[in-house]
Amino acid sequence: IIKNRCAVTKERYQRQMVRMEHDKLLEEPGETESNFGRMGYWNDFYESNDEFSWYSEWSDISPFFMELVPLQMDNDDNSQMPRVLLPGIGNDGSMVDMYDAGYKYMTAFDYAPEGVECAKRFFGEERLLKGDSNSKASLRQPEEEGVDLQIADARDLPFEDCSFDAILEKGTLDAVYLSGAANKEISMKHLSMAVSELARVTTKGGIVMSITAACADAVVKAFTNDNWQTIRDGDFYITEDGYSSNNVDAIIYAWKRL
Repeated sequence: IIKNRCAVTKERYQRQMVRMEHDKLLEEPGETESNFGRMGYWNDFYESNDEFSWYSEWSDISPFFMELVPLQMDNDDNSQMPRVLLPGIGNDGSMVDMYDAGYKYMTAFDYAPEGVECAKRFFGEERLLKGDSNSKASLRQPEEEGVDLQIADARDLPFEDCSFDAILEKGTLDAVYLSGAANKEISMKHLSMAVSELARVTTKGGIVMSITAACADAVVKAFTNDNWQTIRDGDFYITEDGYSSNNVDAIIYAWKRL
């Protein structure tokens, strides 16, 4: 009995230590450290920039995304519209074009409240999900079209497991990595936390597409584990319709959730 109690106490202690490290990593860096991890920096950025699309607009990447994530996805029962998550929405007005293209089961978040306010203005009241948000994208009914905008940290998402069929991120993982500043170990921990959260909220067989440039090697490393199968490796690629990836001013990666 004493031995079992010691084992339980040790396990509880280990869980507490892991949680403490997790919470410590979620703390904002100081003003002399990286701006990318500071909410105030992003609030100021969004307030001073009317519209900005990281790396590419929807029109640039739509052929590549739509090839992997068609507007009708087959499941065990019937065809359904994909539930899509957009991390770091901010003031990227081009994502409105993605919604208008048919991806109407959309959830988007930003770390900074001002980023969410920018997104609300771009999408307009008519495109917003009606009713109170409850972070349960997996429970959306067919009639519940609209974009659900939330304030969230990519490293600690509020969504339930397996909530999304597809995720499109443009530069958000780069920013997460850069929030560690010169400390590459901390940077990689931040990035691994974010990718772990993407794995948790993505359905089996779901797709994550990453448009990256600044930290491509680190992003690839974070996805190199048993949760993912690489389906776009950043090399030159031409879709069946003849669109070539060299027209995108960044690197395109995509993974399937295993």
